[in-house]
Amino acid sequence: MAGGIVTVVGAGGTHVSVTVNGGGAFTLAQAYASAVNSATSLFASSGSTGGTVTPAGGSAVNEFVATTGGYYAFPSGYDHFVTQTTSAVTIDATAATSAQSLNTLVGTGGATYLAGNETNSTFIAGGGNNVFINSGTGTYNIATSDGNDTIFSGSGATSIQAGTGNNFVSLGSGSDTVTSTGIDKIFAGSGSDTVNLTASASTVYGSSGFLTVNDTGTGNSISGGTGMASIIGGTDGSYTLSGTSTVFGGTGDTISASGNTTVFAGAGNLLVNDTGSSSLFFVGSTGSATVNAGSASALVFGVNGTNLTYSGGGIVVAGVGNETLNGSGSTQGFEGFVSNIDSNKATGVSIAGGSGADTLVAGLGTQTLSGGAGANLFVLAKNGTSDTANPSGANITISDFGSSTSNLVGLFGYGAGEVATALGTAANVAGGVQITLGDGSKVTFTGLTTTTLNHNSFFGG
Repeated sequence: MAGGIVTVVGAGGTHVSVTVNGGGAFTLAQAYASAVNSATSLFASSGSTGGTVTPAGGSAVNEFVATTGGYYAFPSGYDHFVTQTTSAVTIDATAATSAQSLNTLVGTGGATYLAGNETNSTFIAGGGNNVFINSGTGTYNIATSDGNDTIFSGSGATSIQAGTGNNFVSLGSGSDTVTSTGIDKIFAGSGSDTVNLTASASTVYGSSGFLTVNDTGTGNSISGGTGMASIIGGTDGSYTLSGTSTVFGGTGDTISASGNTTVFAGAGNLLVNDTGSSSLFFVGSTGSATVNAGSASALVFGVNGTNLTYSGGGIVVAGVGNETLNGSGSTQGFEGFVSNIDSNKATGVSIAGGSGADTLVAGLGTQTLSGGAGANLFVLAKNGTSDTANPSGANITISDFGSSTSNLVGLFGYGAGEVATALGTAANVAGGVQITLGDGSKVTFTGLTTTTLNHNSFFGG
């Protein structure tokens, strides 16, 4: 919504026109005008800097009109303040008490506003560069326009609609909400803060409080503090997090986390770097993602359509449909699982390990397992590769079993003699050798033959 001109009733029935250049500020300015213009009783007076202020009339609305720039103490007994000048003003409301509600509308000249302990108050800036400082417990709804504004929220609960300029916002110990439409630097406080990023290139700095960020913009960044954080990612965002955090990724976001972190991937091209030794819980999406888990205790899930590049230890789980979970660049061993739940049956899952010692556990459906260069264990369990809905078993390809003489296949739940029985079914097929297990599962070893696959490659039964 664009700005406009707001007209309010002034002293002696005159009209005061105030230009407001910001959409959010214009909405609040209209509410200011409505309260004044429709008041059941209105007392309005005007004055200039250093002039005598007419005592308020005790009406439903008591409005003071400032006619020149300069310094004003918010007049005692008044609850509304409007400027009829394009010059800058300073408004001192530090003497206000919690029993007062103050509403201020300034024009395009800009203002410095000093808040006190008032409640349910508003500050509306039509334009210019504004400074709002709350050193008390005042609770405010603030809206600025197209200037470069500086806002300190104090300890009261504050709602801030920052305008389209380059703004500096510092939050205090209250529960604050900021909607950013400019290029802003926002410093969270020790309270519970919510920041809505709607534009580009803004930065949010976390603190010790709980921080919620909804990023619908492009190229915004977050530097998290020690407090907990919940983030809905935007496009090409960069989020560096230290505390316990939950992130719903957007498109092209980069997440660097050193605390306990939960990430739900977004539309694609997501990069996650865990830089600490804490925990990482990751759920993939239909797009591509890269996860570097580092030394974190990691639990990673794919979904149908996931294309994940993974590095680290922990556990990686493939679910329904077609998924690629590529850990070939990982130097740490991890455990990879293919789902054994019928409703999540694989139709084209690929899990690849790296140079570490990996354990890859087969599940239902069609899947390809690659251990990489380490000493790897491939686990085939009867209750994991077949069930009543899939009595014919799984279709498993182990693509690089011959790459390490330390690789092993573990058979579980099939019964005594299963290794010999399975080897008895071995047959050369295109590209390798295939065996059939007791549950009907077919296992193809790429690059091997009936003479190179032997009982030394197996244990269990």
